[in-house]
Amino acid sequence: MKFLKELILITALFIGIIHSATAQDILSADQQEQVVENVSNFMQDLNLSERDKPAFRGIMSDFFVGLVALRATDFSKNTNKKVIKALVKGRDARVKDILSSDQNKVYKARVKERQSHIKEFMKQQR
Repeated sequence: MKFLKELILITALFIGIIHSATAQDILSADQQEQVVENVSNFMQDLNLSERDKPAFRGIMSDFFVGLVALRATDFSKNTNKKVIKALVKGRDARVKDILSSDQNKVYKARVKERQSHIKEFMKQQR
């Protein structure tokens, strides 16, 4: 129940923020191309059916919009972490519904690889 309340609160925050975030050019054209390429490669690794590709793109798009909107805010680090965790939980739950068990294993491995990459990047930034 607590998770549901947090998710509703976060969703309401993002609806208000998305409008301002999409109005700004937060990512350059090169960065946008890189994101699209990464998602396309991810979909190839998962070997998604034509029926599942639009749903997967939608899930990744929603997740990315949430991250971009979060980037446009001035929330505290602690709040940012909570929002990111809620976004990740929501994304993972939605993705789990469309993937088979084998695809889900590939998905989890890829997400874990990405998380380790992000941790290394953050260590270098400090």
